Amino acid sequence: MQSGRTGVRIHRADASTSLVDSRMNAGTDFGDQPAVAGAVAALSAARGYDTRVLVEQSADEGGMSLTYAYFKPGYPLFRHRHETNCLYLVASGSLLMGSQTLWPGDAFFVPANAPYGYTAGSDGVEVIEFRADPTPFHTAFTRAPAEHVAEAEAAASERATEWAGLPLGPMLAANPRLA
Repeated sequence: MQSGRTGVRIHRADASTSLVDSRMNAGTDFGDQPAVAGAVAALSAARGYDTRVLVEQSADEGGMSLTYAYFKPGYPLFRHRHETNCLYLVASGSLLMGSQTLWPGDAFFVPANAPYGYTAGSDGVEVIEFRADPTPFHTAFTRAPAEHVAEAEAAASERATEWAGLPLGPMLAANPRLA
């Protein structure tokens, strides 16, 4: 039985929290990969992404979370894993996952602890992440080949100016509360 308030609840994008600053983020684990940690820091410094928790409910509130991620053109998301199931919906743009290109309306499910990664397409990609588990999660990076680290560092260096000029993804840019 659910306690507390019942009925429709509105969650506004302008009240969202950065994923890094949210209760959902339990931390990042790079293992013994300082080069990956450095490349991820370079990608972050180049402002290659925007991640926000749009909905963060406790178990008493329904236990759902909804996260928005905008990865800018060519952003390489390193292979990593989380300890919870995740369902992702491509909202705009495209992404390349292995040999598969996913477009708006395509979705993918990642079971708990399964590693995944992708590269944002030429227009970037907006992804909506659904979780039915309100438990905070870790991001644990899997082993990355040296050439992937070098490619990520090059992307951060070569695209920093372009990425800085793209502060919001198309979905959030269309929201007048965020303009």
